[in-house]
Amino acid sequence: MPVLSYMDNIFKLSHCFVVRDYSGIREHILSMKEELNYRYEEGGEVWGYQISRNLPLTKLYGFNAYVVRFYFTKVDTLHNEHQEQIMDRIFTALKKEIDSTKGYYNVRVPAHVVDVIRSFNRYLENGIFCGGTVEQVVSGREVEIPKRDGIRVFFAERDYLKEHREELLDMTYSSFASYQGQYHISPVTGEKAGVIYENWIEGYFENFEDNRIFVVEYEGEPIGFCTIGEDEHVVEGQLSAISSKHRKLGGYRMLISSLINYAYQNGKSFTASTQFDNYIVQGTWNSLGMKPYFSFYNFHFDNR
Repeated sequence: MPVLSYMDNIFKLSHCFVVRDYSGIREHILSMKEELNYRYEEGGEVWGYQISRNLPLTKLYGFNAYVVRFYFTKVDTLHNEHQEQIMDRIFTALKKEIDSTKGYYNVRVPAHVVDVIRSFNRYLENGIFCGGTVEQVVSGREVEIPKRDGIRVFFAERDYLKEHREELLDMTYSSFASYQGQYHISPVTGEKAGVIYENWIEGYFENFEDNRIFVVEYEGEPIGFCTIGEDEHVVEGQLSAISSKHRKLGGYRMLISSLINYAYQNGKSFTASTQFDNYIVQGTWNSLGMKPYFSFYNFHFDNR
């Protein structure tokens, strides 16, 4: 990969990947550099990180939870001695901050920047490795939507969500109870990991917006859904679940196919993320033309 700019923002990363121009990320970082918890500046470039409260986890578990994200206006994906020295500065500051502020930290380490990983290994110890996440994207194309009698897909309206609230929540909990995501892997968060995703979709109900929850029905019964986020360039599939007793109907493929076409019809890309080892989902994405463009490792640090 070339020298590029990086920030932990899926909308911006996916769009820059599609247009092959990362200057928008550089400009954004320069405009918000004062918001970073730590930054190092040299030659007009900025490297740093931002720590934000993870409010859903803080509320659920009763302890302060944080997320650490990195921002680089210029970064070489291959090893560079001077760049590694800059990363050493960043991780020295981050270690000091984690050690001095009690809490539970999720550090999102970009997998494509070797010097970040090298410095991480030197300065941060006793982390809980919680797997990795891969992001995929498709742009500029429509796909064929499978046909099956009795199935329809649509954006749910407020009254529909109110009527089917319990079914969708039960589907979420049962689906993610067996899903081995980062919160299931960590012994600290594992016990209530399924509740995290249930609370996530409850937030969509409580803060309803049009065209945010895409539902697939079979014979009038909801059998799956996918929530989305959207900006001027990108539609992101965020939280999805399929009823375990209806998985052979192809509802998930129909959901993603329909969302890819929705994005295309609005002049946008479609992106989504999942765990490295969620091969079945990635297989469906790949068959629909989606390609990986970014991945990161999840490391948790328990400093409560």
